[in-house]
Amino acid sequence: MKYTVFLFMMSLFFCSCEDFLTEEPETEVTNNNFWKTEKDLEVGVNGMYKTFRFNHGDNVSVHLRDRGLVFDGLGTWARPSNNDLSGAWGQSSCTHWEMDYNIIMNANLVLDNISRAEGVDPVRYRFYEGQALALRAYMYFYILRHWGDVPLILHVEDVGEKARTPWQEVAEFCISDLKQAASMLPVATEMKDSDGNPITSKLFISRGTCHAILAHLYAWKAALNDEPELNKTAILYCDSVISDHSYALAGNIKEVCEVVIKGNSPEGIFEADYEDTEYDLKMKGSYVAGYCQFWPIVPGTTPASARRGLTITNKTVYALYPDEKDQRREEYFYKLDSMAKVATSITKGNAYPRKYRHTLLYTSGSSVGKMRAYEDNEIIIRLADIILLRAELKNKTGDTGGAVVDLNRIRERAGCSPYSEVDGDLANAIQDERDREFFCEGVSIRYFDIVRNGMFRERLRGNFKTLTDQDVADGALFVPVGELAFSDNTLMRQTPYWKRNGFDN
Repeated sequence: MKYTVFLFMMSLFFCSCEDFLTEEPETEVTNNNFWKTEKDLEVGVNGMYKTFRFNHGDNVSVHLRDRGLVFDGLGTWARPSNNDLSGAWGQSSCTHWEMDYNIIMNANLVLDNISRAEGVDPVRYRFYEGQALALRAYMYFYILRHWGDVPLILHVEDVGEKARTPWQEVAEFCISDLKQAASMLPVATEMKDSDGNPITSKLFISRGTCHAILAHLYAWKAALNDEPELNKTAILYCDSVISDHSYALAGNIKEVCEVVIKGNSPEGIFEADYEDTEYDLKMKGSYVAGYCQFWPIVPGTTPASARRGLTITNKTVYALYPDEKDQRREEYFYKLDSMAKVATSITKGNAYPRKYRHTLLYTSGSSVGKMRAYEDNEIIIRLADIILLRAELKNKTGDTGGAVVDLNRIRERAGCSPYSEVDGDLANAIQDERDREFFCEGVSIRYFDIVRNGMFRERLRGNFKTLTDQDVADGALFVPVGELAFSDNTLMRQTPYWKRNGFDN
């Protein structure tokens, strides 16, 4: 583990080397002589976020995080989507948490050294500390939703063997850090950099971001740890976000695709905002969109171009969006109705997703004119998510009228009719709306939703449908710990369900 932590520390300095070079010669930069000024703190935090951008959306982990996709053709997603993680797939890098801990260790690096700075305005000092506290808490929340019990590492020098901490304790740690960070950070519209310029990127965490993460965290803990009283606390944090004047829903679904998905809109709360540079911009394959969007988004393709990866049939899209007035039918998919009438010899009966529309093309070299990357951000949390989360929580706490109001706010924005009993029971109607609104979007968003709402047997596939209550108690809804975590760590233990199912580490 010592070698891994060393690499984590070095990654921060490497990814921010240009900024470090403006301060002192690169060979002389150390913890002892770097953390001196506000500019140093800003460079450290920016390096932390660069690690987040690079690792959190990495192509290697995409199969791990998206086990709840609604597509019909799953390709290499088939085994994780069926909770079949046996064999080589289960021991692959997809089940490792190394890249997530890379981000945590960079946050720890900031937190362990921030006190070295002198003469920094206390408000600005708290701003940088709040960024690191909040991002670390978000990452721990992210990994505990995937693995359950996880090692809790709070300092860079904590390099010894580590056992797994119960996820409930990790969640409490996250709650404490997020509350502290929220007290340190301004609302999104008041965020400023070291020069006093407004920060418009939703990559940087604001008070509203902290409250949005807390809402999800309390909702998760309420559901998975059988603490229903926490749902009311989660509602209070939803209320705080929804009443925050920094945020506003886009006016219609076309605006969602053209403005919100592109990034840093008033609807956005937390996003991976990539820079258009060779070493930072996320390539098209790292998005789910890169595996399901071809014609007419990708240059050089036609309606008949072979589609590898993820496909969704017209039948499934019509079932998902039954309201003919739903704008998402036409905005999330290219000419759904007319393309559904084209010969299946061309379409194979599949729809053509087009939710991510902003592309960057090569402008020189042998690939000129070809797809280079998506310009769109990776949206992690947006206001529609929090509104539908509050609908879910209100329904769970008996406020069905309030739940319907929140549900209808999103339905009506999409052009749909208000909720009625013909749409099914309210809990399923809310989950249906989440499925529709966040299609092809977010970081594991649908899987987390379904697990939180206990709908995995009904809405997921394969082995998820036959899990017993004991399987769930033994960790079947989490992924197994990858083999790398057992290297030089005699304290590590495998999740009981997965140990029973072929993982002997």
